[in-house]
Amino acid sequence: MEQQVSRLVADCIERSGLNARQVAARAGVSASTVHRIVHGVVSPSVATLENITTACGAGLTMSASPLADPAAAAAARALLDDMYPSDVAPEVESWAGRLDAWADGDPLQIVEEAARASGVLHRPGAIRLSGDATAGRLASAGDASGQRWALSGAAGLDLPAFDEAVGRVTVLWCEDPSAVGALLAGGTLRPAATADRVAVVVAAAEADLFLGAFERDRVVYAAPVQIAIDAISVGGAAADRAREEIRTW
Repeated sequence: MEQQVSRLVADCIERSGLNARQVAARAGVSASTVHRIVHGVVSPSVATLENITTACGAGLTMSASPLADPAAAAAARALLDDMYPSDVAPEVESWAGRLDAWADGDPLQIVEEAARASGVLHRPGAIRLSGDATAGRLASAGDASGQRWALSGAAGLDLPAFDEAVGRVTVLWCEDPSAVGALLAGGTLRPAATADRVAVVVAAAEADLFLGAFERDRVVYAAPVQIAIDAISVGGAAADRAREEIRTW
């Protein structure tokens, strides 16, 4: 968040034609405050941020949308997955602190919170598809793309045979969703008109997501904790089954 705010303030100052000291004087804050905001050292209050953007001749617009932060899922894995590295990025460490505090160390609640915050269905660039697909078709598209990929969500719970249909909702993690999506175009899969019609979601994965992935019957699956997070994130019957699985951990 600090990085996003610092970029916003820096861009506003640059477009204003003023220097940081002039903007600070117009906004009624110290020059050192503006300097620290621009360099991501502090997070300003909404009132201070609005004063600064107004001083730059820009309006501040705020909105809320469903969380889709991959750092939340990474944090849950850092807390629960022995395969995940202990040395994590600052944003993942921040999320780990939140999850641990919110869930009081309970694995199910950690996964629930991470699933809600990581929002795979809302990831930028995610391709949401309706229709039917076999595990083999998804695996073939992943292989043909030349990228790393892994199935998660419902398919990860079921581990279907290569020629069996995957359950709803299955997540296909990859490095470039547009490339994999093009390979899945046509046939029984088509763009989902609404969220409740989604059967498969193709989403971009960070490199660490593939840690702990395993292969079964020529299909690559994400690590069990990631599968549980994604199954709960997409909701429905898969979420209920994931909760039952987590209770056995």
